[in-house]
Amino acid sequence: MPDNLYTQNSELWKSISHIDYFTQFVKAWIPFNAWYKNYFPQLKTDKEAIDTIKSTNNNFRDKLLSLISGSSMNADVLGMKGYISNLHYELERHYINNQGRRITFTNIVIEMNTKLHEELLKNSWKYEATRDRGNYKQIEIKITDRHSRQKLLINQVNGYDIDEIKRNQQYLSLQNNQQKNIEYCYSEINPYKPINLLTSGTETIQLGNYHFINDSMQICKAVITILYLMRNSLFHGEIIPDKNTSIVYEQAYNILHRLIIDL
Repeated sequence: MPDNLYTQNSELWKSISHIDYFTQFVKAWIPFNAWYKNYFPQLKTDKEAIDTIKSTNNNFRDKLLSLISGSSMNADVLGMKGYISNLHYELERHYINNQGRRITFTNIVIEMNTKLHEELLKNSWKYEATRDRGNYKQIEIKITDRHSRQKLLINQVNGYDIDEIKRNQQYLSLQNNQQKNIEYCYSEINPYKPINLLTSGTETIQLGNYHFINDSMQICKAVITILYLMRNSLFHGEIIPDKNTSIVYEQAYNILHRLIIDL
């Protein structure tokens, strides 16, 4: 009987012995939140603060940037690169969504796309897509020939929406290659154009076992973005709080905890 009791107690203790990385992540976010509220007192929302952290010099961003671009002989640098590598690995294994969109380094919106116009010349036809500078919701798409005669003109007033374009009768009347040309121009002015931080190119930044694009600033901004999106998913109750998700938050916690030490 005592042996059985000891066994039962042992199993109970094992069941609660794991570290709750959801709570640990929150505990690391709180001092980070306090820092940016104090550092940027004029900003009203968390998103404004995160966007400003990504786009300006400050202790948090500059520390992360130095660790991403630093020599791999340095223990701190190796540690951070390993944390980012692990975060990418776990995000690919265990999907986490924020507002219906998967959080991943391979398809991430880091900042607003400032490109307002794209054009393409193909077989004597000129394809154009233009966002209005004053009102990003107004978009004009057109095709003209070499004599500036219009073949197609579509005006959008409700913002970027590729599905709306694909339902348009003028678009549907085009040949397949013409549709592809319009889609290309349109995608180039997407205000929230996602990018892939992983690459198979020759010039890369190696983080752990993965090759990222050769742009330490973009990687830095992506990490900050992902930490913020994971914060939102957790705070807004979008995650499934199971073991697999906890593993992902463990990697995010490791990054955030290392960075707040120097604030």
